Formats: sequence, C-alpha cells, structure tokens
Amino acid sequence: MKRWYLFIGSLLALLGLMIIIFPAFWIKVVVILLGLGMIAYGIYSLKVTKALYNDSTFVTTIMVKSIGSIIIGTLSVIFPLAFSGTVWTVMIWILIVSLILSALAGFYAAALLKDTGINRKNYFLENLFLLIAALVLILISPKQLGIAIVRIIGVAVMVIGGALIIVDLTSKKDLVASPSDVTLTDEDSTEE
Repeated sequence: MKRWYLFIGSLLALLGLMIIIFPAFWIKVVVILLGLGMIAYGIYSLKVTKALYNDSTFVTTIMVKSIGSIIIGTLSVIFPLAFSGTVWTVMIWILIVSLILSALAGFYAAALLKDTGINRKNYFLENLFLLIAALVLILISPKQLGIAIVRIIGVAVMVIGGALIIVDLTSKKDLVASPSDVTLTDEDSTEE
C-alpha cells in the first residue's frame, strides 16, 4: 500500500507549522496568489466573456473589468515583492476595492444577459467569489487580526496533517492477500 496519507499528512503538518511561525509571509502569499488569479481572470474575461454577447454596454463593462483586473493583479504581484510597510498596506486596500468594484461590474454585466437566454448562474458565482476574496483580505488586513487568523489556519492545517498521519499509521498495512492466504475450492478451479 502506498503511504500517501503519511506523505500528505507530513507535508500539511509542516505547512501548518510554517504558517504559525511566519504568518506575515503567508499573508503576502495570499495577496500574490489573489493577484495572479486576478490577472488570469482578466485575461479569461477578455477572451471568453467579452465574446459572449454583442452589446456595446456589455462589452465595455467587461473590457473595463478585465483591464482593471489585469492591472491591479499585476500590481498585487509586484508590490509585495518590491516594497513593504505603508505601500504594502495601501496595495491590500487597492486590491480589496478592486475586487469589490470588479464584482459589482460583473453583477451588472450578468444582469445585462437577462433577456439573452444565456445561463447567468456561473457569472453570479464568479462575482460572489470576488466578494468573498475581498472579505478574506479585509479580515487579514489589520495586522494583529490577520496574523491571528492566519495562525488559526496554520493550526487547522497541522491538525488535518496530524489526522492523516494517524489514519495512515493505524490503518492495515497489507491490503493485498499473500498467496499462502488464498485457498482454492472446487468451484474456483477451472475444468479441463
């Protein structure tokens, strides 16, 4: 039996410990990942969503939303790597405002699709996700609260990792029967 639970559990426990020890670093990682996500989402919207409905208001809304997402996403990736302190805090709030505005523009664009017969559920879910991402950033942006939340997440990741290790160590090791454990009966043998 492969030891995936032990391996993944060990990695998660190590990751949880790292999150607890270096919470400020992981907050930066979250912002950078959200920035990369905004860049990808902006490119996706430019290529796919813009072509969905040929209405000038819809296309303009998607263009502004997409280009704004790409610009703010790029800044979210560059600033944490290049600057710290006040610039870092300002960048988090710019990202929060951008996510909220992008979600509002997305809800408006989805509303424009009402009479087209196009399924709008996915667009509403995408924009709801943007609002949730903004909420996460709001929760982790005040320094002490953010660090506390990140440490709680670290503890949760460590507990999950520990649980996977325990499951692996307490599970049966041999799930495949050895040839000496198998006996053939008359019904199992083949006739010649």
